[in-house]
Amino acid sequence: MVPPCGSISVGHFAKDSQKRLLAVKEHLQEGSYVPSAVKRVWIPKAGGDGKRPLGIPTVRDRVVQTALKMVIEPIFEHEFAPHSYGFRPGRGCKDALRRVDGLLKGGLVHVVDVDIKGYFDSIPHGRLLALVKERICDGKVLGLVESMLKQGVMEQMGEVEGTEGDAGTPQGGVISPLLANIYLNPLDWLMSQKGLEMVRYADDMVILCESATKVQEAYEILREWCHRA
Repeated sequence: MVPPCGSISVGHFAKDSQKRLLAVKEHLQEGSYVPSAVKRVWIPKAGGDGKRPLGIPTVRDRVVQTALKMVIEPIFEHEFAPHSYGFRPGRGCKDALRRVDGLLKGGLVHVVDVDIKGYFDSIPHGRLLALVKERICDGKVLGLVESMLKQGVMEQMGEVEGTEGDAGTPQGGVISPLLANIYLNPLDWLMSQKGLEMVRYADDMVILCESATKVQEAYEILREWCHRA
């Protein structure tokens, strides 16, 4: 009998990988798959000002999240705005910086710098799932996404807490960056429709404008979007 894989290492999982993967497959097909609690790890924030939490899924859950991401990511990639650079295939930080540099050299020297505080922990589940449902109609897939948002948190060994409210996707999960991009995609397109040049890398974004008037317009759009979201 293969032992439970909730808290085992990658190496241990690999030893019986075929049996474990078949077991996961059966649970998924039967609809009985339930993600384990994520392990909460605190790491220093960039710049050394405090710490931020990471939610590390079990090996089994990382396998499932990776498979799920491979299935749904291409669907949403067709919908994502070109000025979104974070956690996307074939794109990276240097691409975003090159785009910002080009806009600055083009005369857009009035800049709005935006960083959403506690973004991954504050994404509302209801609105996020509604956005996923706009492109995904398979009930099992939607159920998987929702179950991953509702995973408990293991702060210390053996102590599992429920998720706090109806918001947040664990920072550290394989699927979380994709879900984060899905949630902000409407803002990306809204800025584009308003004729504003925005460059976004996950929850860090800059809006480059030709005048102070346009800066004020960008602020108003952001306030309105935050109020609706």
